[in-house]
Amino acid sequence: MPECVVSPEEGGRRLDHVLARLFPALGLRGRRRLCGEGQVLVNGRPGHGAYKVRPGDVLCLAETGGDPEASGPSVRLVGRSAHLAALDKPAGLHTEALAGKTGDSLQVRLDELLPRGKERPRLLNRLDFPTSGLVAVALDEEGAERWRRAQEGGLMEKRYLALLEGELTEERLMRQRLVLKGRERVLVELADHADFRRHTLLRPLAALDARELADILEAAEGRVWRGAGPAPQRVTLAACRIVKGARHQIRAHAAAAGFPLWGDRRYGAAWLCGLERENGGERAAPYAENECFYLHHGCLSLPGWTVRSAPRWLDLLGGVARAAGLAWLEERAPAPAK
Repeated sequence: MPECVVSPEEGGRRLDHVLARLFPALGLRGRRRLCGEGQVLVNGRPGHGAYKVRPGDVLCLAETGGDPEASGPSVRLVGRSAHLAALDKPAGLHTEALAGKTGDSLQVRLDELLPRGKERPRLLNRLDFPTSGLVAVALDEEGAERWRRAQEGGLMEKRYLALLEGELTEERLMRQRLVLKGRERVLVELADHADFRRHTLLRPLAALDARELADILEAAEGRVWRGAGPAPQRVTLAACRIVKGARHQIRAHAAAAGFPLWGDRRYGAAWLCGLERENGGERAAPYAENECFYLHHGCLSLPGWTVRSAPRWLDLLGGVARAAGLAWLEERAPAPAK
């Protein structure tokens, strides 16, 4: 088990920064994840990433049997019934294995997370790489059929929390059709989609100061946020609701409403995040600049089954915003408006 002793020169620095000596191939977010999961020991006890180390402190990894530089972000099982399960996917993890590639993904981990019974578990919905939250899994054919019936019948509800650029002041129901095929960026037509399952509800929950939020996230996550040009000075914590969903649906509809996801350069955001700050300098972030935003699938409801998961970043917003976000996820789900 590798370990190191804090030198006099390192005294007073944050634990998650000093850990670069033990794990040079692991980025700052990865080292913070290890600390958050209690895998890093300081003098034999779990250490918080913000802990200011002292000369002589002994740092090591708890004996978990894994390789921290090879493992990806942690995944939680948040709900399970006889036929369905729900996993909480962190941002920075692909949902599905990429064709022709052997990288990490939720799909690759399925056998470990949900050992197969008579049938192999299969994913039922997909989240983008930077999106966190609930991914449903069918444990058998009956689970897959329950999902299909609920989705096709408009009996499913998916609730999200998002940080939007600008200040949304009133609820918006986005009905426009999306042009999906063969495009990196989904286009939004002027014409409405007749199918209510393809609509997106956007509801403001709290308004935040963009610069203050950028500073909070930089301190907590080490990522540097910059406003390009006349960047909006407000950010909205928004409730989002969809039924069936399509690729980039919330991202595209939010941008069409004039409030792209904060940091979502692909859809026109002026605030960008592409660097990590570390040891007084900057290094490349794990996401491309146009793939760094805050969108979390936090509540999934279908007849007889509801699961919830709050985003880890919600606690950073504090006070009113945090309470409003939790209330949205806990609110009894009404039938989607047709």
